[in-house]
Parts: sequence; structure tokens; C-alpha cells
Amino acid sequence: MTIKHSLILLFIVPLFISCTGGDDEVLNTGNPLGKVDFWAYQIDALDIPESIDSLCDSHYDLLVIDQQRSLKGSEGHATAADVARIRNSRNSRGENKIVVCYIDVGQAESYRYYWQAGWETGNPEWLLDPDPDGWNSSYGVKFWSPEWKTMMKHYIGRIIDDGYDGIYLDWLMIYDFPPAIEKAHREGVDIKQELTAFIGELTGYARGRKPGFLFIAQNAPELGTDAAYAGLFDAIAQEDIWYDGSGDPDNGGNEGDSPVDEVDSELLISDLQLWKNMGKPVFNVEYAVEPGNVNRAYNLGDQNHFKTYVTLRLLNKLTSTPHPEY
Repeated sequence: MTIKHSLILLFIVPLFISCTGGDDEVLNTGNPLGKVDFWAYQIDALDIPESIDSLCDSHYDLLVIDQQRSLKGSEGHATAADVARIRNSRNSRGENKIVVCYIDVGQAESYRYYWQAGWETGNPEWLLDPDPDGWNSSYGVKFWSPEWKTMMKHYIGRIIDDGYDGIYLDWLMIYDFPPAIEKAHREGVDIKQELTAFIGELTGYARGRKPGFLFIAQNAPELGTDAAYAGLFDAIAQEDIWYDGSGDPDNGGNEGDSPVDEVDSELLISDLQLWKNMGKPVFNVEYAVEPGNVNRAYNLGDQNHFKTYVTLRLLNKLTSTPHPEY
């Protein structure tokens, strides 16, 4: 999946207090995501009424879903009504759920409303190579392009109009995508600075329209070394710290239970510690279904004070393996 313009960024550093979850944790008391105990992630099959019923009947505190009406062929879908139903259903504490919309800000997806006939790599000039992991119909972008930024602000505006509480930003690892690096080098720009500035523009636009609008980063936890970048987000979510699938299941990839190399796992945990030290909640999604793998993923997530959700790569329904305390 399933994870940008030079500006001076000004942001307010939130006040933190100690949290009882562990000596190394801090809590941003003004962040509603800090109260989330259970979360879930479904970005497919949201046009099926049973999916919305299932999301409403669940008691997850946070739900990450797609915007169905952003998909070609589903432009008339009543997404706002779905979001309102889900938000007004009850979470684990008997309160309203937090509903956040998935959005890919580092790739253009040919199945979205904004895609135009004739687009391909190099046309428009900011459209780069296809996804390197084989995900269908996804292309990296020169994210510092004014045209792309305008498109993303329009997209976020539609999400706000539909009543979502925030967005869940995928493909932030675009800064490490070789075609994007090459483009940045040719244009003489610092790609990491461009990414921070791009997210800064998006947060400024979104929170100007809806104060308190939530931003959750997916993946690229190493960027937590940049306090200006991390300060723009309310939380981070990390995929496959311990278990992954192998690319797009629609292209023959498996849906989970592939162990991640231990060295890679430890590096991710170390990078995520940067976010925890700043008081950012850390969510993670593991792709597994075998009982031993599921139990290990939840145990390791708890040990590291992550909010873990174990599911399968298609993300087309709620998991059959929720957290043991759910």
C-alpha cells in the first residue's frame, strides 16, 4: 500500500505528561488518539451494506476506512451517511468512534476520481513510475508539484465534507523512491525538506477548514528524526513490524504470515521509539492469520506499548483475530 515545497514551518510543541503505560512513554493530553485502546483498518468492500453494519456493530475506538465515493464508478455513493452512522456508533467506552480516511499522498491511483484519461508515467510530468511492489494502478508522484498539491487539498476537502475526523496518510516513503530522488536531484531540491513542507501545507489547509483535524502517518518512522516533520502528525501507524504479506494479493501475493527479518523489526521498533518519546501514539498493523503468529504479534505489540491490529492484506473486512482484550 497496503505508507513535499520548501517553506518555513511553524508549529506549537504540545505539552506532555507522564503516562502510566510505561516509563518511556509520554501522553499528549490534548490528543484524542491517546485514548484509543482498539483500532481497525478496512479500505475495501465499503460499498457493501454489511461492511458498514459490521463497522457500526464493532466497538473499536478508531476506524481507518477509505472514501468510497472517491473511487471511479462509485462517485454517487453516500459516503457522508456511512461516516455519520459509524461515528455515531459506540466504541469500547460507550463513546462515539473516531473515523479517519485512508489517503495515498505519495502515489496517484488510476481508480480515483481525479485520474484523467491519457495519464501515464511522464504525462503529466509529475507522474512517476508504477508502484515497485506490484500494487495495481498506483504511480509515484513528484509530490512537490503545485498541481499534485492542489489535487490533494481538493481530495482532503472532500474528506472533510464527508465528516471524517482526520486522514491516514500512506506512501510517505515516496521520499525514498528512486525516481522521486532522481527528479529532486535534477531540480535541485531537498526531497526530505519538500516532504515536510508538503505535509505542512496539507495540515494548514485541513486544520484551517476543520480545527483539530487528525493526521496519522503510515510507515517511514525514520522520519521521526525530523521534529518539524513529526510535529505535524498526531500519531504514526506502522505496517508489518513482525509479519507481512508479499505484495498485492490480487496479483498472486499472499495475505500474511511472512515473518519479517529480526534486524528489520528491531530497526522499526527503534525508529518508532522516536515518536513515542514525542508523545505520539503508535499504532501497528500486522498481517497474519496463523494462531501462533497472531498471538506473537499481539504479545510483542503489547510489550512495546503499541496499539496492534492483526488482519490480512486485502483489508476488505474486519479481522477475525482481534486483540485478546477486545
